[in-house]
Amino acid sequence: MKAFCCACLLFSLFAVQSSTLNAATKDSSTFGITNYAFASYIGTGFYSTSGQDVFVFQLPFKHIIKQETVEEAGWRLNLPLTLGFINFSGLDSEELPELDDVGTITFLPGIEYRKKITSDWTLIPFADYGFARDFNHTNNVLIIGLGIKSYVNFHTEDGVLTLGNRFLYARESKEEAESNSDYTRILTGLNYRFDQQARVAGGDLGINIYYANYYYPDDLVFLDRTTSPVRVGYENELGFTIDNISNFLFFSELQLGFGVRFGNDIRVYRLLFSAPF
Repeated sequence: MKAFCCACLLFSLFAVQSSTLNAATKDSSTFGITNYAFASYIGTGFYSTSGQDVFVFQLPFKHIIKQETVEEAGWRLNLPLTLGFINFSGLDSEELPELDDVGTITFLPGIEYRKKITSDWTLIPFADYGFARDFNHTNNVLIIGLGIKSYVNFHTEDGVLTLGNRFLYARESKEEAESNSDYTRILTGLNYRFDQQARVAGGDLGINIYYANYYYPDDLVFLDRTTSPVRVGYENELGFTIDNISNFLFFSELQLGFGVRFGNDIRVYRLLFSAPF
């Protein structure tokens, strides 16, 4: 449960930090990359549209309760901690976000039931329940998420092609019932892992390239609290990851990667610390 302890420690740190925000920050608008309550589902990245930029950073803590096998199902506890940085104006290294720029925090624990239907096909129903806090307006929001993931591997001469699918429905609940909102996403992704690996510092690093399509049945509103919101029905993403990286900090199954997501008048530069989908 080391990951759980780290998540709690970081939450305490930022809860204390929020009390030191100055009055000017308190009066500013929360970043509007969709509803901040659902920040855990959009992932780490720089989000840019209509001349505005924000940065979302996620620490994807998890704990394997029981590893799945072909014979037996497994369980995994997810403990993602997600921070939304406001007052952030770009990718210039001289203007990187600082702790004083933290505008929101989301802690969304979840449980996964992982069942191998065959050696190459895994189904994963999941449920999440947590909360988000808007430091600028001292709002707390409860979040519930339900869905299912599917991963199917196809072996080729040079590697493994993985077809990934995910259906997600989430709902956030505020004190004012009329302001509650829903979030639905259907994801389809392809990941190709090359058999030929790069040998670095005595280890073999796996190389992956991927494509993902995100479909929002009810449209997704980006920058919804600004004067120029953008409605997105779908997005596409291309990128790469490197896996088999030795244990690093809190990450036991670290993948590092970079992706670019694009949709209707929006650009997303994603930083990956785990599988892309």
